[in-house]
Amino acid sequence: MAADVEAVHALRQGGASLDPQADPEALTSQIRAAADRIGFESPVEAATLSKRRLVELPLLERGQGTKIEAYHSAASRTLREGALVVDSVGSDGTRNVELQRRAPETGLVRVTLSARVRLRADGTTWLDDFGWPGEPARPVHTFTGATEDFLAQARADLRQENIPLDRVLLLLLGATLKEAHRPGTDTQQIQIAEAIVARRGELNVYIRQAEDYALASGGQGWYAACLYRSGLENLFENFLGSAAFSLVDMEEIEDIDDELRDRLPGSTGADRAAIPDGTPIQHWWWEAAFA
Repeated sequence: MAADVEAVHALRQGGASLDPQADPEALTSQIRAAADRIGFESPVEAATLSKRRLVELPLLERGQGTKIEAYHSAASRTLREGALVVDSVGSDGTRNVELQRRAPETGLVRVTLSARVRLRADGTTWLDDFGWPGEPARPVHTFTGATEDFLAQARADLRQENIPLDRVLLLLLGATLKEAHRPGTDTQQIQIAEAIVARRGELNVYIRQAEDYALASGGQGWYAACLYRSGLENLFENFLGSAAFSLVDMEEIEDIDDELRDRLPGSTGADRAAIPDGTPIQHWWWEAAFA
């Protein structure tokens, strides 16, 4: 952790000084101008979030230097290019602002990134959060294209070891969202299953990430928790079938589901408008947030 904190310090970001009384348009301009200087107040938090939430960035934005550099570069870009979507003042005079931008994951998928900024009454400004929106009012991911397009891209990605499995599972979910039945031909499903088996280690990493998101699902992490759980369910049901039982410890999946059942009801910021169109009804976790 010490090396990571040192890497955060090397970014030379800190609390910028902005005008907390500025009107929304003027404040947005100030944030854009100071984007490269606005960082997290806690270097430890900055380092932790860089590693935990890097997977939320489009693949092309993850490779901009180290993980810490890539995460903060994407955050700065969001502050510089994003649209103002939230502007509120707390009882203590703190002004809370959120900017969002849409970024392409592939030609088939776009993702919304959110940067939340906190301005104290004295004007000191810090980055509060960055990644997928914590309280999305629309789908964070939008899927555009035909089922065959998603399957073709997923199969191409699986042949390239430098493309992480989380993007593949996102594409496979996109394929399912476009179909009322199991997507693809038997041959395509077998090819995908064989490629997933060859990347078993990455699948375990994805499951651990799903566990982390499930543990945070009672707060503003409900969307990420549900998306990752849907990614797994779609993989098991539509592509791996019975092979999933030899690849995955299903007790881990049951543990994830137990966490979701316990934590999702009443989740902060849950909004049905953010559920991806076409989500299968058996993916009960999405509706659990509204119980």
